[in-house]
Amino acid sequence: MVMVLSLIGIIINLPITALSKYMKLHREEINYSRENFYVNEAFIIIESEIKNAKYVDIKDNMIILRRYDNKGYDYIKKNKGTAIVISYGAVNSSSVNNILKNIENFQLERQEKVFYVSIKMKRGEPYRRCFAIEREKLREDSY
Repeated sequence: MVMVLSLIGIIINLPITALSKYMKLHREEINYSRENFYVNEAFIIIESEIKNAKYVDIKDNMIILRRYDNKGYDYIKKNKGTAIVISYGAVNSSSVNNILKNIENFQLERQEKVFYVSIKMKRGEPYRRCFAIEREKLREDSY
């Protein structure tokens, strides 16, 4: 009787262990997919803001966007915490929108008419995208 119960326990335990491993793998894949989606959405938002700006500049690890209405600048930057934000009207404005949270690093690198945006997530996944600078400022304005 003890042997039968032991065999039944082993037979029942094998599928439970396999299911547990599958569920863990599935959760990791969902988290990776969700993170990938949010980062791609952040890149789409950044691209949209760049296209809607009168001109663009990169300075102090910020994307500086001149508004078409000539009422100032908007800034895309990493805030003091772990988020990429759009700051409206001033570098440290109280009017901000979060673009992406839970980032570890946000880095901008300019090379002539192109700049690269690198985002490293807290989980360690790095993402990188390049954007063209179509319109630059022609005269010296202060940010």
